[in-house]
Amino acid sequence: MYKVSKIINNNGWKYKENDEIILDSQDRNRRRIKLVSKRNVSFLLDERKTIFLKNGALLILSNSYKIKVVAKIEPVLKIEASSKNKLLVLAWHIGNRHIPAEIHKDFIIIKRDEVISEMLKLLGAKVHKKKLAFSPESGAYHQH
Repeated sequence: MYKVSKIINNNGWKYKENDEIILDSQDRNRRRIKLVSKRNVSFLLDERKTIFLKNGALLILSNSYKIKVVAKIEPVLKIEASSKNKLLVLAWHIGNRHIPAEIHKDFIIIKRDEVISEMLKLLGAKVHKKKLAFSPESGAYHQH
């Protein structure tokens, strides 16, 4: 089985990819995982530390085969608030429940969860169901 020998974790690379793989946020945040590309090439990601593969990253396999990482479109909740302070309070409640979140200036994105959606609405949030690529913040002890 081929192994990932190099990761270019941005979308500024200048290579021609041979293939691609579509991964959800969980499968883009791994240390070790067996994967299969769209063209049915099996390979192993085996890093010393957990890595978060960004949308557009390039995986170069041990045989020089190049696979582009594409973030899967996932069901998410886009959370908005009437003020920056209220958004901060919502962020605190999300973090207090250890829910992975993608933080933006004016909104927060989390994976779709109806129970959490209702809680946030009770706290005054505007909650919108969306289907988007999801890239949550990594933990405090993990480099993103």
